[in-house]
Amino acid sequence: MRRRSNAVRTVALPAAVLLFATAACSTLASVTTKIDIPAVPAVKLDGVEEIVLGDFLVDPPSKEFEIGASVVNYLRDEMKPEFKGRLTTVPLTWTDPAQVDVKDAWTRVLADPKGKVILTGRAQYSQDVRKALVAKDRRAIDDGPFAPEKPWSERKNFELKLDIYLIRAETGETLLKKDFLESVTVENRKQPAEFAFYDLLQRIRLKLFRLLFGTVRNQERYLLSR
Repeated sequence: MRRRSNAVRTVALPAAVLLFATAACSTLASVTTKIDIPAVPAVKLDGVEEIVLGDFLVDPPSKEFEIGASVVNYLRDEMKPEFKGRLTTVPLTWTDPAQVDVKDAWTRVLADPKGKVILTGRAQYSQDVRKALVAKDRRAIDDGPFAPEKPWSERKNFELKLDIYLIRAETGETLLKKDFLESVTVENRKQPAEFAFYDLLQRIRLKLFRLLFGTVRNQERYLLSR
């Protein structure tokens, strides 16, 4: 009789543990929430009283709109809520990207360079037409009985590359040198180049401002609750 009692206990114990674990897991629920995560600036702008935005080197230039002026005006306007100092612009004429490393050239840009930094860079904006497969599975086109007449569809692709330079006007020292690349593909072949340009520029602005100002980044997190 004792042996039979022991056997019952041996079997009942794992079953009770399994039942408890199942009940515990069944009461867990996940909640999606958004939290603001501050970023650490890549450069220190302490003591900077003015950010001077200079003309960008555009290669190649666009026939549809002024890329350089669009970048400068957009960044200047978007910086107003983030930077408490002055925001101004200055005309720049340069054709060689290597000029960014010539310190003497930058110290002569402003008549009064004290407490100022120059933000400028190089912009490259391109567009092309690409073909995309309509069906997700290639075999549906090659072997399927109802293959579409036009299995390939044309898409328009836009690409924006910005090389950003932040230079201390008084010394010509490069405080920040960062390259950004964004692209987007749209179905509408008649999509205006300028419309897609601002969409891509906004993406770059978010990344750039985190480096300059430590702009808060909104991210999703999953919280477990019972």
